[in-house]
Amino acid sequence: EFMALRLENGTNCSGRLQVFYNGMWGSVCSNSMTPETVSLACKELGCGDRGSLETQEPYGRLSGTAWLDRVECGQRNSSFWQCPSAPWDPQSCDDLRDETHITCKGSQPETPPAPMAACPSAPSCTDREKIGAVGGEKGCSGRVEVWHRGSWGTVCDDSWDMRDAQVACRQLGCGPAVSALAEAAFGEGSGPIWLEQVECRGTEPSLQDCWARPGDSGACRHKEDAAVIC
Repeated sequence: EFMALRLENGTNCSGRLQVFYNGMWGSVCSNSMTPETVSLACKELGCGDRGSLETQEPYGRLSGTAWLDRVECGQRNSSFWQCPSAPWDPQSCDDLRDETHITCKGSQPETPPAPMAACPSAPSCTDREKIGAVGGEKGCSGRVEVWHRGSWGTVCDDSWDMRDAQVACRQLGCGPAVSALAEAAFGEGSGPIWLEQVECRGTEPSLQDCWARPGDSGACRHKEDAAVIC
């Protein structure tokens, strides 16, 4: 099912680590927290590949949900979601001192490739270079554009949902998705429509790894261009 990470009550790449599970945000407890766990959390958030655990002083009973404890990532884990942990439990932390606060290093997302400019390392572009967000702020919101067959094109909004947006935001290096938008919310594109009926599980590293129909059927128009806010 859909899961995501966020940092709450801080800056974009520093704050209280929370996980979205079973329709609800909850804390991650810091018992047995390894440096690899912090690094993989930062990577999942699009905030660089290293970070530090902050020591907090508050004391008191935890009033909200706390999903995870004893998350122990190791060097063999390549994703936060692969790491072993105690069983999922909405009351995982005993008190506020157990909540995980982290600060990620090297935290700013890279600038995505400018739309309609060639992918920088064509023809062997990385996943990161094959996507852009156009018309929003700081390259982390806007119309989704993908690089394919030597040119930029858009994604049709048919079946476009938060799982698809989650993959797009991760590929952009922009952290979790906030909104999956339809009907050319950031304006209409002008190139090809490369993808239709995108059906991501939410865990794929890029939109190109998701199931989709080729967008050249003529069934979609640019007034249906998909967009994201990360």
